[in-house]
Amino acid sequence: MITNLFILGATEWTGMGLTATDWVALITLGGSCIGLLIGAIKLIDDLRHAIADLNDTIKDMNEANAKRDRDYQKLSEHLAKHDSQFVRDEERIAELFRLLNNGGSNDGKN
Repeated sequence: MITNLFILGATEWTGMGLTATDWVALITLGGSCIGLLIGAIKLIDDLRHAIADLNDTIKDMNEANAKRDRDYQKLSEHLAKHDSQFVRDEERIAELFRLLNNGGSNDGKN
């Protein structure tokens, strides 16, 4: 019976033109909005951290690619030196074979 009095009294009470039910609805709506705002802020913060991590990863990848390109360039230069030496060695070997085939003369006659 006392509970019924509180319920009956609450429905009849008005504050600034709103009943207790209206105030509960407004407080619930306000709490929901605040909860959604807090959730959105947490989501934005998580996204900000994920983007920062992604930027760091991309930066590391770019540095690794630049190092790989420098190493590739050094290797290509080193290979070019060996290629030119190989060509000279092949020419020398061909000349030696000609000398052997010609009996020691380099003029191609004999």
